[in-house]
Amino acid sequence: MRVRRLWPAALLLLTPVLTACGDDDPVVEDTPSPSATETSTPAEATSATTSAPAQPSSSAAAAGLPAACDLVTAEDLAEAYGMSFGAPEVGGSDSGSEGSTGGGLAWTSDDCSFEAEGLAEVTVKVTGPEDFTQGAFGCPQPSDDEGSVEPANDIAGATAGWWKVSSPPDFEGELRACSPKVLLQIDLDYEKGVEYEGDPLNQSVGLAEKLLAAIG
Repeated sequence: MRVRRLWPAALLLLTPVLTACGDDDPVVEDTPSPSATETSTPAEATSATTSAPAQPSSSAAAAGLPAACDLVTAEDLAEAYGMSFGAPEVGGSDSGSEGSTGGGLAWTSDDCSFEAEGLAEVTVKVTGPEDFTQGAFGCPQPSDDEGSVEPANDIAGATAGWWKVSSPPDFEGELRACSPKVLLQIDLDYEKGVEYEGDPLNQSVGLAEKLLAAIG
């Protein structure tokens, strides 16, 4: 007699379920790939270039005349006086007047000064017709206070001129050389105790002739 094996009903019922589970692929959750980050490059700030306002010139040269520091150089002075001079110093506008000998004249000038350290200082002054604020443009004679004055008529390029030298012991010289368009003045001031070499009048005349030729 054959014995028939009976599987428990619960086990038979589970078999299809297990089979079905084994057939399905495991569910893999897709991880969203990070989106490409857009890198925004900030535009470089463009600063507007603002032109700096032009600085006012320190020169007070009259129209049609060069500024004193454009007219003369330290090399010109070294050639004239045989000394080594430093950098120029712009003097701006200087004023002059000759109340007693010039008939109440007054004017302004554009100045440029040079110094030979421990020896002397030279200042070149340029004055045009429109720089006369009182009286007519001309070649006024310097005052003879604290010195002596004599004409300087042999200056090439000048229609008139004057030379003033201070009283001893200290030496100061002043040359004025005039043409129809400019009154050129050269002031020469030696340091106390310095013995000057050469002839300061002839040296100053040579410098004045060179500067008058440059003015034209």
